[in-house]
Amino acid sequence: MSMISRMEEWVSSYRLVTVFLLIFLFFQGFREFTGVRNTAFVLMCLAFAVRWSAGKAKVNLSDKTSVALIVLLAVSLISSVVGPYPGESLSAIRKNLLYQVVVFFVIVSEYQGLKGLRPVFYALFGGFALRSLAIVIRNDPHVLFNWLDHNNDPFTFLKGYAMWATFYIPLMAAYLYACKESVKIRAAIVFFIMLETGLAFLNNHRTQIVAFGAGIVCIMFAGRRYKLLAWGALAIFIAGFFAYQANPRSFDRYKTLLSPQTYVSNDSTGLNDRLAIWQGTVDMIQERPLLGYGYGWKKIKNVAIDAGWLDKWDKDGRTHLYFTEKGYGAANPHNLILQILFEIGIIGLVAFLFFWLTIVWKAVVTWRVETEGARLLRYSVVGVLVSYVIINATNGLWQESHGILLTAFAASATVLYKEAVSGADSHPQ
Repeated sequence: MSMISRMEEWVSSYRLVTVFLLIFLFFQGFREFTGVRNTAFVLMCLAFAVRWSAGKAKVNLSDKTSVALIVLLAVSLISSVVGPYPGESLSAIRKNLLYQVVVFFVIVSEYQGLKGLRPVFYALFGGFALRSLAIVIRNDPHVLFNWLDHNNDPFTFLKGYAMWATFYIPLMAAYLYACKESVKIRAAIVFFIMLETGLAFLNNHRTQIVAFGAGIVCIMFAGRRYKLLAWGALAIFIAGFFAYQANPRSFDRYKTLLSPQTYVSNDSTGLNDRLAIWQGTVDMIQERPLLGYGYGWKKIKNVAIDAGWLDKWDKDGRTHLYFTEKGYGAANPHNLILQILFEIGIIGLVAFLFFWLTIVWKAVVTWRVETEGARLLRYSVVGVLVSYVIINATNGLWQESHGILLTAFAASATVLYKEAVSGADSHPQ
């Protein structure tokens, strides 16, 4: 037996690839624990490389989603190499897209069907549940009801919580509706969905609430859970009533959702300078429309300076003000489509959309397959992607932890699709 074979036998006997993957995914919902995540990722790569070298890890390159991800990676590399910031762009790929690609192929290679994937979902849910409990334990109730006054709290579990909730809550809801679990597990999922929804509401971010709320509603419609939808609306009304009695100020920011001024005002009460940011980003995109400036958005301030846009824009206008005040890594396009166009151009946007269209197509093809995995596939695709589209109208979440979470979701959908299709072939409906 060769050394590689002996190493592969040891790696497989302890399931090291999946162990380190689960640790890596568990901590994705935290801003903290970067060292733990990076260590788990490196160890996962080493273990996976051993299995790959031994011929035990195989990827089906005939799958359209796998091909689409490779195309997206290729376009990002080409854009970065030929762009004006090759060093920075390639570094951004190493820190972001490389992680996503590895996670995707590890999941599609190492897992089979819903039964195999359950630990992945448990790791995702468990990590965010732990963060939620840490927030409740760490903070007094009066702090939670006034999060806008505590943005500088050094305990950063609070920061960005609602943004992560736009992924976790719809995915948990889809799993709850689709899968048959024990009463204890279902009760735990319901409890944490309620807790996380409440904490996200108290985080005082309007778009995030609309995003995952719309995702859950779409899941319920997809599953024809009309009575549950009505009971859920009643529960939200009752909870909102008691929250309002405890602190009426908790609703001040959400009242603006009913005001038309919110959607036309380009100030702190409305679109928060989004129109000015988008106009400046469009100006820069028009200079390099096909392949953009290279992967990574943090250099947008440098582009504004190096390409002379700060001299071209009206010095009294809000676009000039934004890109003057915001520094490197702070200024960003605040829209997913514009961000991708800025980074990797029209060709990159087509590759990105093709990748996600393959996932949507998988859900459509298996829509009438009545298995747990097929239901989870279609419910999660509906809920997670509806939430993702809404939140990215004013954000660009396709890198860092959010990108890894979405890629892990896409890989899981690919595994569920393979199971659903093979089951449908074996047992025609």
